[in-house]
Amino acid sequence: MFFFSPQTGGVKRLLILGVLVLVMAAGWRSYGSPETGTGTLTLSQPAPNVGEAAPEFAATSVTGETFRLDDRGTYVLAFWSTLNQGSYRSRLELSEMAREYSDADISFAAVYVNNPSGDYSEAPYTVIMDPNGRLTSLYNVKRVPRLFLIENGRVEFVYNSYHEENRRLLEDRIAQLLPEEGPGQDREPG
Repeated sequence: MFFFSPQTGGVKRLLILGVLVLVMAAGWRSYGSPETGTGTLTLSQPAPNVGEAAPEFAATSVTGETFRLDDRGTYVLAFWSTLNQGSYRSRLELSEMAREYSDADISFAAVYVNNPSGDYSEAPYTVIMDPNGRLTSLYNVKRVPRLFLIENGRVEFVYNSYHEENRRLLEDRIAQLLPEEGPGQDREPG
């Protein structure tokens, strides 16, 4: 009874404690966990997955150009956050891969689930900001990094966290999708 007595300010302490818990929970959700923090995700499992249709969309890149993902072509689509260490490592890897496959007919794009500062106009891939979570929800991204390889509207490969084995598997899958070259026309990595 001592904690809640009006003479000791117990109710005030309880309210302050409650507010602190809410602030800490919001901070953890937004900055401390690997989740994106958009609050707009409703599906129980990540989707789409391998073999499923990839949602089509059009979005404006940071350079003002329109990026379209449709049911024709090959795409590598990454979802990142500047608040996530795995996203940073993935960004370096995607840059290398986009340069390596620059002569292939593959569209590389990265969707940032937050609005990073900086100049991304020199990135070797398309950079798309998703401040309202529209694309993040469309692809049900709950954790970043999440990367999709899409071929003709179908998801061919997905990874949910960065590590070297995922990159190797992704590159193997890309190699399978590229048209076979004739003798003497082998494509040199760029």
